[in-house]
Amino acid sequence: MDLSGKFRIKEMLTFNDNFEQVWKSAEEMLADENTDSSDKKLLGLIAVFDDDGFIKLMMPIPEDMPKEEIDEAIESGEAELYGDDMIVFEKHPYKVEDGKVMFDTGTRGEILGEAINPWTEIVEENGMIRFFTYHLVKA
Repeated sequence: MDLSGKFRIKEMLTFNDNFEQVWKSAEEMLADENTDSSDKKLLGLIAVFDDDGFIKLMMPIPEDMPKEEIDEAIESGEAELYGDDMIVFEKHPYKVEDGKVMFDTGTRGEILGEAINPWTEIVEENGMIRFFTYHLVKA
């Protein structure tokens, strides 16, 4: 599985009216007036599997975001620029282990005294890869 490059969201795991988990396409969610505006923004997310060993989650810089706010986020380390029009807001280390691509979910802590393993496998499903609650495809 070659994960180098950019990926976009194809589907998002959500709940239907019966509170069952279902996959909905990004197009359906964007067209649905009931989709929360923050979810709609997330659907523009791009995930880059970079050669530096990080999955960089980024989105286009909002047109209405003041330059001072962008500069402040970058200076504070809260975000970083990627090219001229994208902002990286989250990074996750990834690695290949025993032939499996694994990424660090960022989950920390214990369950019943056992440390949580933050590393989870990235699985290919129907020509897409599963990343958290998203199915991603090459952009």
